Amino acid sequence: MSSKSTSEDAISALCINEALTDDELRSILAKVDSEKDKETFGLVCKRWLRLQSTERKKLSARAGPHMLRKMADRFTRLVELDLAQSVSRSFYPGVTDSDLAVIANGFRCLRILNLHNCKGISFVSIL
Repeated sequence: MSSKSTSEDAISALCINEALTDDELRSILAKVDSEKDKETFGLVCKRWLRLQSTERKKLSARAGPHMLRKMADRFTRLVELDLAQSVSRSFYPGVTDSDLAVIANGFRCLRILNLHNCKGISFVSIL
């Protein structure tokens, strides 16, 4: 009975962060279907947040150059970025020419960029 109690104590003392590798946690995250549940995954601890952030493929945001740099550091595998502005925020230019340079240098995997209603971009910066 003593050996059974010892093995049960060892199992109950085992922390999931010590037992699972990053690849195993990524595999678990890949099986989560709901976007809300994927976001909740990152609330467990900093390690899980880092893994959740690096696996994210799509993001909608309103951000200036400083925040765009932080987002590029956090969301390293982002494929789609939506920075579109609503018509009701027509007073705010949204993304500017200098922001495009930050986006081009920071988001290496980016393939889709939505800039709908962003009035701060000149024709020259798009070329």
